[in-house]
Amino acid sequence: MPYPYFVAKRLLRSRSHNRFVSFLTFFATIGLAIGTSALLITVSILNGFQKQISENVSNFTANIEIRGFEQVPLPGYQATLRTIDGVKNVKSASPFVSHEAMIRVHRTHYVNAPETDGILLKGILPGYDNSSLRNEIRQGRYDLSDAGQMSPLIIGEKLARRLEVNVGDTVFVFGIEGLPSPLNPPRVMSFVVTGIYETGMSEYDDLYGYTNMKSASYLFDMPSDNVTGFDVMVKDMKEIGATSDTLQNVLGYPYYPRTMYQMYRNLFAWIQLQKKPIPIIIALIIIVATFNIVGTLLMIVLEKMNAVGVLKTLGATRGAITRIFLAQGAFIGALGTLLGSGLSYVLLEIQKRYDVIHIPGNVYFMNTVPVSMHAADFILIGGVAFTLSLLASYLPARAAASLDPLESVRFY
Repeated sequence: MPYPYFVAKRLLRSRSHNRFVSFLTFFATIGLAIGTSALLITVSILNGFQKQISENVSNFTANIEIRGFEQVPLPGYQATLRTIDGVKNVKSASPFVSHEAMIRVHRTHYVNAPETDGILLKGILPGYDNSSLRNEIRQGRYDLSDAGQMSPLIIGEKLARRLEVNVGDTVFVFGIEGLPSPLNPPRVMSFVVTGIYETGMSEYDDLYGYTNMKSASYLFDMPSDNVTGFDVMVKDMKEIGATSDTLQNVLGYPYYPRTMYQMYRNLFAWIQLQKKPIPIIIALIIIVATFNIVGTLLMIVLEKMNAVGVLKTLGATRGAITRIFLAQGAFIGALGTLLGSGLSYVLLEIQKRYDVIHIPGNVYFMNTVPVSMHAADFILIGGVAFTLSLLASYLPARAAASLDPLESVRFY
């Protein structure tokens, strides 16, 4: 081991340190650890928000949604399906019929719950369904087949709780087109609730209801070969924009494809806005912590001035003295960075496994704080924190190397 690092090791292990210097060393290390941990936790949570919202939106709706201009029905969906499936990067396509409707519960006794509410009814073909609906069922089963005299209906957990509806209950859905009047009566169908789903995203759990496309077409008085649109899933999300443009060129008017980023532009813009300033602000904590290292090492230099004078008298060069105190700064930086990284990993892992922190789903589109840890973030942030602490150690190290040996020895 080169003697500068041997001396630095002995100085760090020395028990003759001034208590005030030891106090400063401790808090410099803890300050760097807290700054590193705070930055890693913030970045991991923001990554979690972006990942969770993207997955919820894409899995439960579609990567690309194709509708008609001004919501006009799209005819001949079988031929259109074949055209869509032939487009490069398209993984699957699912036709659907959807429209706003009113859902009503007939009660034989009084309960403190509304009898009527709004719903966005979506009729799909179970064999073509490419959403994650079947995986989100919390009560009942994923069953959209016609069984008996009533059509099946799957509704969100939040809507079911508000209406106080359970699996097996009968509800009535009114298909409204325009302003209801004696000349324009709404169509009414009875449905049996076969399942209740929960995504954790209030926008879906509170509004969407699912049935088969045959029932939805009848309720909304739509020809059997017409659809409202298509849900398209892609193979490579990086090519989603190009795939949308290709679909527009291939299908032409009146087909109008939109990506999930266009449909939920405000949501994804909010995520990006959150990610930009917060890491910069919290990075300042690390910078402040590195300045603590400067003060700590300067105090160590003052305390060890006599030792520096002895070393220089014995022939130690300025470069060797510089490396001694750089090694001490590197140790503080490495220890603080490792402690911060370890602390953030433990806290994030606890949240990831046990969902300790809950948030309102109607505001954040999920019920718990999401976490997405990336090794690259730990390496990058840890590397930056260590590099800054090493750079901060250079000034005290050069100050120690510049001390005059005679003055240093005489000072003590």
